[in-house]
Amino acid sequence: KLQLQLDQPLAALETYRRALDKFPDEAAVIAPMARVYEGLHDLQRSAKLYKDLLVQDAVHVEAIACVATHHFYADQPELALRFYRRL
Repeated sequence: KLQLQLDQPLAALETYRRALDKFPDEAAVIAPMARVYEGLHDLQRSAKLYKDLLVQDAVHVEAIACVATHHFYADQPELALRFYRRL
């Protein structure tokens, strides 16, 4: 969080990567990492991380909403609706 407050998202991503090396598949690391990618406008990586998070935690509200939004803006409203119904 400190790197994000100092406006250093790349340093924050490196910290999250090191955390994932020690704690793979940890939802508490994947979600903020996806948020950082979203803030950097790297929506493909962000959506992939949110999908990975849904594999670990199928009811993670933030991940469901973000994946649904990604599909909506990618002109895939049917897939978006499937995710929105899970909320």
